[in-house]
Amino acid sequence: MKILRGRVSLALCVSLAFSLAAQEPTFKTQSRLVVVPVTVSDQKTGQRLWDLQPGEFKLLDNGQERPITVEPWGTYETLVSLLVVVETSFLSDAAIVKIRRMASSLSNITGENGEIAVITADSSVNSLLDFTTQWEPLQEAFERLHASNDRAGHVLDGLSAGLVLLAHRPQSHRRIILLLCEGHDRGSRVNPMEVLTHAEKENVIIYTSSYSPLLTPFTVKGGELPPVPKFATINAAPLFEEIARSFKMNIGRTLAGYTGGRELRFTSEDTLTEDLQAIATDVHSQYQISFVPPEEKNPVYHEIEIQLKEHPEAVIRARPGYWTGLPAARTSAP
Repeated sequence: MKILRGRVSLALCVSLAFSLAAQEPTFKTQSRLVVVPVTVSDQKTGQRLWDLQPGEFKLLDNGQERPITVEPWGTYETLVSLLVVVETSFLSDAAIVKIRRMASSLSNITGENGEIAVITADSSVNSLLDFTTQWEPLQEAFERLHASNDRAGHVLDGLSAGLVLLAHRPQSHRRIILLLCEGHDRGSRVNPMEVLTHAEKENVIIYTSSYSPLLTPFTVKGGELPPVPKFATINAAPLFEEIARSFKMNIGRTLAGYTGGRELRFTSEDTLTEDLQAIATDVHSQYQISFVPPEEKNPVYHEIEIQLKEHPEAVIRARPGYWTGLPAARTSAP
């Protein structure tokens, strides 16, 4: 099977991302198409509603109905570009023991012919695997995962570099990030809001499966952990302030919530497997709504509300909004 690679190699993208980190962000206009993956479930049973017709959906943009295009689940065969970002700080030792065994589960998320790349984030951001459709390089990359010797976890920097890579994938691909981390960022230089707005601009969905560094060691068999190393001990509107506060509490929950993904947690290998299967089910049971947003020169946040005309009781999950006149995100941090 041929390896698919982006127009810019992973190593070059990450290097470029680092070199641009010190520059001040510039302003760009919002992409002319907003894509909103939508998951619909029955309120009583929790089962997905599979047979909804495009005409049943209604999208309100700041309270105003927009003309939309709806692609029902199963009717489109869009290829998936999945970027996996793994925190490899010292606190990740026990979690990485479990993550190493998960390479085969990722194909459930990408589906047939989907592609996967892997980035690690500790005190630096490193490219572990360029985008590929082949199993062997992916398995080898996961076997090379290991924790570093310090507490730094530059998760946001890793996400920022990853967003640069996804921006170079074909626009027809569904762009997804899977973040496996402890749930908090330690040391990143990139602004959290820049990461979020960059993800929204590129129509990237972020799923997270996080863990507690206090609990996961108790679910690892004796001898699986390496010896303990020694280590050294926005000016914004109310919306920005609210998002900034939520980033401090749990970055995974915030990123997933504002991009239409899900935030899950694991303690054991079994629960991590369940998380990945839940994400795969989510990805392959979504309706996809797209529309053209209004042109606005300054950054304006628009709230989105998805309604179903014939199923007012249904549970609908989708990204809650988008930006016009978005500030371009810094591509990464050094």
